[in-house]
Amino acid sequence: MEQVGGLSALREADGAVDMRGLGHPALMHFDAVRRLFVETGLPPEPETYELFWLHATGVDPALSRALNTRRVAGLLDAEGVKELRRQHLGDIAAAEVQALLESAQASAAQLAGGLDRGRQDLKAYDAAIAAEDEAMAATRDIRQLADMVQTLRRANAVMMAANRRMEADIVAATLETSRLLERLDSAERAARTDPLTGLPNRRGLLDAMKRAVKAALADGEPLSVGLADIDNFKRVNDQWGHSIGDEVLRCVAAHLQTQSRRVAGERALAGRHGGEEFLMLLPGLTLSEAAAALDNARAVLARQVLRKADDGEVLGRVSFSAGVAQMRPGDSVDSLIDRADAALYGAKRSGRDRVMPERPATRR
Repeated sequence: MEQVGGLSALREADGAVDMRGLGHPALMHFDAVRRLFVETGLPPEPETYELFWLHATGVDPALSRALNTRRVAGLLDAEGVKELRRQHLGDIAAAEVQALLESAQASAAQLAGGLDRGRQDLKAYDAAIAAEDEAMAATRDIRQLADMVQTLRRANAVMMAANRRMEADIVAATLETSRLLERLDSAERAARTDPLTGLPNRRGLLDAMKRAVKAALADGEPLSVGLADIDNFKRVNDQWGHSIGDEVLRCVAAHLQTQSRRVAGERALAGRHGGEEFLMLLPGLTLSEAAAALDNARAVLARQVLRKADDGEVLGRVSFSAGVAQMRPGDSVDSLIDRADAALYGAKRSGRDRVMPERPATRR
């Protein structure tokens, strides 16, 4: 047994069982996860295990492709795991949202406590006034009346001070709540935004798709989805480095957003689905219209010669492959994306730099 990165790595030569031969999917997935830990040397933290398990089970193709890209490039380290989780699971921003919600709850509890104390002070003040009022009505001694007036003045002063404290608490709590709401709104946007491109990330896209599917069903209009993947993006990173690769991602993202809105209006949305993959949401467009629009976007991009911003050095041309699917009766967000993903792989298998619509539905 060999110790690698805090994980006991079993070797078949030591008599360990090769779980791939056991046939059960869960055991095969576990073995795939174990091998990833051995390969990367990462410690078996729960967050890393969850990421590797999602990759091994294949439930998120975009995540698996992004993970494999980092794996091949030797970038599947601790920072790589954090970046993958941020892009595909929304970890960092979601944690910030949760922290802000807890702060808002604490602020609300503090305000409620201040109001409760104010009510108690007011109740005590009313009781003191009532008692003094009864005593004043029953006495005719001028000195006692004077003492009672002084008692009322002191009670009034205490109440006024309590009111000032409560007002100050309310103002402070209102300002804090306003500040927290602004930060919460910012954090929620960040949780749904890809920081590199400024477009919606996978979480933001899925939220938008749920709304779009609901609207399309209510309005009876078509809804199409395009899934695009930059061709041979690894070569860009290998030849020019990741900073240039990031610039290419930003360029393609802006292009797809502009072209999507040009043909489908302001309701259209482009976002980063993961890695070098982008998803376009095209309300109101049929399958053929969406495929034609994406093919035009592909052709426009392919004609452009990209250059480095600092010295004008030619980087070459960039193309993408895309698959398109149109919502069908009974579709879910996942099934719609899955068909667009299948069409995308058809485009890649056919030679890349092309747009392929999904296959027509077959009647049963």
